Amino acid sequence: MQTLLTKVGPVHLQMMGRDHDQTVCGEESMNQLLVIDGVSVRQDNSGRYCLNDLHRAAGGERRHEPSLWRNLQQTNELVQLLSDTGIPVSVIKGGVNQGTFVCKELVYSYAMWISAEFSLKVIRTYDSLASKLPVVSMPEEVQASIILLESASRMLNFSNSSKLGAYQKIQQHYGIPNMMPAYAIDAPVDAKDGSSRPTMSLSALLKANSIRMSAIQAYRQLEKLGIVEHKSRASRSGTDGVKLFWSLTAKGCMYGKNITSPANPREIQPHFFESKFAELLRLLGTVH
Repeated sequence: MQTLLTKVGPVHLQMMGRDHDQTVCGEESMNQLLVIDGVSVRQDNSGRYCLNDLHRAAGGERRHEPSLWRNLQQTNELVQLLSDTGIPVSVIKGGVNQGTFVCKELVYSYAMWISAEFSLKVIRTYDSLASKLPVVSMPEEVQASIILLESASRMLNFSNSSKLGAYQKIQQHYGIPNMMPAYAIDAPVDAKDGSSRPTMSLSALLKANSIRMSAIQAYRQLEKLGIVEHKSRASRSGTDGVKLFWSLTAKGCMYGKNITSPANPREIQPHFFESKFAELLRLLGTVH
């Protein structure tokens, strides 16, 4: 352990301009690049950091290759926990920007796996820079809109694209310059190419796959599995003034995304990844 620590030089963060930036997992939009011992750690358009660059900065030993860390059970469990806040891992194959990119929490996990001292340097340096960032004053109405959006996003498990669309509407309403990316990626956490995956409503998927089960029956089965849950809103036409609708849980976001319901903008509707539907059917078969 001590031999490895002598190979890791001082750690600092360098401010770098980027065309696009968005929040991923618990990542702050800080527009910076980690620079460790002279090695620049790249970021993708969503602010995730390149593990391959971190590996080189830490000495490049084969026993510390990112793929070994990714195969750990603890790593997989952490990725699953982070999947409800964004896409924690993105793999780019080919081109000058190829590599495995992860959110800040996973950077800390990987650094700790290498050594406690290396991890502490990264955490302290990142926090030090974050505390020096200028505070931008925003009107109370804008702040309230953002707080409400973040609260609703956590409560309803918004998809990345739905959350991005809501932020864009806030920008338009208050005349804020458009600083958001043009699109957001909606894909299962285990997707490797960083591209969005097509989705369909549950009833459409059941029909397309010739499954003799109604959407209501399937939703009730999925509720038992903890994949969907009922949400409610006030409604004059609803039972006792309440209208119920289905929503994907944090666990369910592994199999789909929540979108604004085409029937009512005050509701959300689960849409399921076509690529995950076979796995979803196998789970339905386990419910009795």
